[in-house]
Amino acid sequence: MSQPNQTGKIFHPPAESSRQRVLTSGRTAVWQARLVLLVMINIAQLWILSVTIEAALASHFEQLIPLVVASGVCWLIALSIFLWWKPVGRRKSVGGQIDIR
Repeated sequence: MSQPNQTGKIFHPPAESSRQRVLTSGRTAVWQARLVLLVMINIAQLWILSVTIEAALASHFEQLIPLVVASGVCWLIALSIFLWWKPVGRRKSVGGQIDIR
């Protein structure tokens, strides 16, 4: 609805398509952030794997346990990002406006 503001000019609220565009770009940013985090964790795990192989070949077995634990922690973080860190949905509020949660 168009309503005059204090200066007498008519204010037109943004169209629904512009709101949808903002929501879509926000969700795209969340997906991109998830992808960047997963790539970074994957690179860290590859580094941990190379250090683990190097330690095993050099017979430094005391270093293997912390490296395996670190790789497991990376795997759990990556699994949580993949399964639970997702963009939230949208729902209509009582007033008919979009409520993002």
